[in-house]
Amino acid sequence: MINYDALIHDRKYFEPDYIAQRQAQYSFTQAIKVETFLWDLELFGQLQRKLGDQVVLKGGAAAQLYFAPERQRTSVDIDVIYLGDASALPDALGSIHKAFGGDDLYFKFSKYIPSNPKTDLPLETYTVPVRAVTSKAPIFIKVDFHLMGSLSLPAMELEGATAFVIPLDFKPRCLSAAALLGDKLLTLAQGSVGIPPEREDDMPKQLYDLDGLSRVVGNQDFEAVRHALEDFFEHELSVRSEKVSLEKALEQMVDLLERYAVLESHKSDERARAAVQNFRGNYEPQPFRDPIAWGIASKRLQLLVKCIAANVENPLSYLKRADRLEAMIAFEEERFKETKPRLQRALRSQFLEVLRAQGCPEIAKRLKNSRVERLLWESLTVSNVEAIERITKSTSQS
Repeated sequence: MINYDALIHDRKYFEPDYIAQRQAQYSFTQAIKVETFLWDLELFGQLQRKLGDQVVLKGGAAAQLYFAPERQRTSVDIDVIYLGDASALPDALGSIHKAFGGDDLYFKFSKYIPSNPKTDLPLETYTVPVRAVTSKAPIFIKVDFHLMGSLSLPAMELEGATAFVIPLDFKPRCLSAAALLGDKLLTLAQGSVGIPPEREDDMPKQLYDLDGLSRVVGNQDFEAVRHALEDFFEHELSVRSEKVSLEKALEQMVDLLERYAVLESHKSDERARAAVQNFRGNYEPQPFRDPIAWGIASKRLQLLVKCIAANVENPLSYLKRADRLEAMIAFEEERFKETKPRLQRALRSQFLEVLRAQGCPEIAKRLKNSRVERLLWESLTVSNVEAIERITKSTSQS
């Protein structure tokens, strides 16, 4: 017998009608993914209630709490920084199981030991089944406890946090948005500390979150981004036999982002294409991003990574300056509707010329009929934002 009185949130949020309503309101293809994200947040609330400031939420579930509800995606796992004694975890998790009634199956945390671990990171993984209302089978949620002796990165209790599924009835303790941005950038370093090729399906989730985080983190917080990037990078390297420089990892990020920037091409990467398709069906709210939108998001992030690699004074400030140019191009106030097509043709011609001048005639040929915003991001480099600004403003005023 499950004791639902142990829930932090109102039980109505776990009813089929409520979940179906949220699925329809936020245009998700699968109700079970909505329900799973609901349990992610409930279970983290239980962990925080039991373990207090020893736990800090990170990863995809944490990132969603910084986005507007209509911008949030679903999440199926919980990533937690654990600052306590690992030997105390079984008792804490057992007490949560007991609070829910001690059922033989549900809410029982089982330690997962991989048969062929990929890294020696200080990590303890548990799986916990919860009863589903959108499926006959239980939902199994994976909880990764990242064991750390201390945390030098900013964490905060989010006041009034909401998710598309529920208004949270507790203050989740999360890494700051800036720290999450720095941490998640490392997932793109495929070939070293990033997500390995066999987990390619996880990559669009990272790109989606990074694009959103890079839009909500303020310019003034870039040092927190850099600190998290360097801190987590050193943490990863400390348990790996193969060492790699941060410069090399940044190069790997650029290469990965290039694969996702060209999904509109008939020569696009098959793995990247398949991963995005899987992401659409499982995690992304509708309307789905089209290939060009993925290209814009990837090129934005690529510019940010290149600025970090080039030691630009404030890469986020540089990126936000480029964002303003995109907003200027996309401006569609009523009085400009008649002149907008002419302006876009002129800008397209200018940006194609920039690409040719950069020695990229093949890219110019491939993108000659693409959206102007896509051409803008392809044209931007670490050093030419002022020149692109002049082109955009002079063309708009002519």
